[in-house]
Amino acid sequence: MTHNEMMEKLRDDSIKNEELADCLNSKIFNIVGMSIFTIMERRYCDKSIRKALAEISPKLSGYKAVGPYQIGHLAIAALFLGNDRSSIECFTHIYKKLNSTDQFLVDNFIEKYNEAQ
Repeated sequence: MTHNEMMEKLRDDSIKNEELADCLNSKIFNIVGMSIFTIMERRYCDKSIRKALAEISPKLSGYKAVGPYQIGHLAIAALFLGNDRSSIECFTHIYKKLNSTDQFLVDNFIEKYNEAQ
């Protein structure tokens, strides 16, 4: 799927869950960000998505997504919001290694996201 096709499918919410991992591996920052938000909305997180989110999670500076949050914070939050045992285990493994500032940002993002739902 081309980047234009990915963007169009993300915009109109016609993207299949199975295609989201490909979007997470895109070099286009907007596609990655939109994909993470779609994953959070759907609370869908299969093995390939967990792997891609884990690879994005170290991007905690220089990858501003929204407000004070970096794309890595969103990826970590998406693992938590994936709402299955494997996603939570992956989240916990990554979260424990974060410094207190990044933990605060992840916690804050999850709280704000849940309030908005």
